[in-house]
Amino acid sequence: MTSRERVLAAIESAVGGGAPKKNQLSDIDRVPMDFGGTLMSVCLPEFLEDMRDTLGYKLQEDHDADGSWVDEGIQRYLDVDLRYVPGNVPQAVLKEIDHDEYLRREQTRKYIRMADRSIVTHSVRTEFPLRGLSYDDIFATYREKTPQAPPDKHMDWIIGVAKKYREDGYATTFWASSGVFEVGCWYRGYDDICMDMLLDKDVARLIFERVMEARLAWLDIIVPPLAEYIDIFCFGDDLALQTGPFMSPDLFREMVMPYLAPMYGRVKKYAPDSHVFHHSCGSIYKLIPLLSEIGVSVLNPTQISAADMAPEKLKGYGGVCYHGGLDLQDVLPHYKPGDVRKEAERVMGILAPGYICAPCHSLPEDVPVENILAMFSADRSVR
Repeated sequence: MTSRERVLAAIESAVGGGAPKKNQLSDIDRVPMDFGGTLMSVCLPEFLEDMRDTLGYKLQEDHDADGSWVDEGIQRYLDVDLRYVPGNVPQAVLKEIDHDEYLRREQTRKYIRMADRSIVTHSVRTEFPLRGLSYDDIFATYREKTPQAPPDKHMDWIIGVAKKYREDGYATTFWASSGVFEVGCWYRGYDDICMDMLLDKDVARLIFERVMEARLAWLDIIVPPLAEYIDIFCFGDDLALQTGPFMSPDLFREMVMPYLAPMYGRVKKYAPDSHVFHHSCGSIYKLIPLLSEIGVSVLNPTQISAADMAPEKLKGYGGVCYHGGLDLQDVLPHYKPGDVRKEAERVMGILAPGYICAPCHSLPEDVPVENILAMFSADRSVR
């Protein structure tokens, strides 16, 4: 069974309630695993440097030293089943195929390097450009940037990467876009957008509509040329806290679904054989059936430490394949390697076959390399 067949069979076993779709395989030989195969399972460059040092590998020529795209050598060593197709061409590649753009980016980009190993992966938003503005002010001043198609040389490289992964038998993923609710939070403020959804719904709808319009324009550009080569188009919209969703299922259906549904429908229009992946941290449990209703096949990061997200409760629930599930708050940074391996086997034993095992989000800098190696040494049998 190829990695791609394994991943697609896992998805279909969940989406189809155990009955595979036409031309899909019903028996999964083992639980598929992911490390760096989606934008939400990449790593800080410092971790990758440690992993290379541990395994005796060198940085790939087409990778950036400060990048988070996981090396093919590492993925092959861990026997990873998914491959992430980057939407932005790395500087190491641009230098060869588009030198002018390479120089422009070199002048503007920020390098992610750390002088020490203190915990730095935190970001607190303090400025919200639409906070306090009226409906009329937002209507007059706020527009998302018009998306532009990647230059032909860039698009050719992206397609070439996807084709090569597909030829090698791997399932492919591509980051399509963020969603609408979290963008409203970033622009309006978390508390304000939530109040808008209850008390000033036209403001929330205006923001969500303009976000959606830009996302649909981007999907019209990027999905058709990639449809033949991408198995999973990935989106992100953080809809939940650790204790539960930001909103009730009824409010989600009224205020958010009308803007997410067209985006996911646009993918299915252009790429009917591909799957939609939705990322939301936190306790997303109450919204999972609604996400499935609008076309989500894969749910990430399966944050099992959040309320209602225990794997026993998720098993067979919601009509989605779960991706992630290996806890990053305690298990991966703090457990001993042997205990990490046992936890991976426990979660796989509960959630499989409709499950892709992976760390619960991209790796921060406090996860020991030994714990990732232990995770991938787990028994992957479907039990």
